[in-house]
Amino acid sequence: FADTPDGQPDHVCARRQLQSTLARAIGHLPVRYQKVVFLYYTNEMTMKEIGEVLGVNESRVSQIHKTALKRMATALESEGIHSAAAF
Repeated sequence: FADTPDGQPDHVCARRQLQSTLARAIGHLPVRYQKVVFLYYTNEMTMKEIGEVLGVNESRVSQIHKTALKRMATALESEGIHSAAAF
């Protein structure tokens, strides 16, 4: 999430709500999917590196990642947040 440059309270509140919603969406993913999302976005690991950690090939990591993002987008949309607006 990009920091809100103006620091307006309503923008800060909206950002926190989005973070909370996103955390819930990630929390509902299977553990392996959560790991892929965490390692990719937080640790900035490559698909190949993640595959080595999980003991699967790079292609499988890519499939898990894609499915995780789709599930997260669906969860966000069910709460009225369209994925384009979230990022």
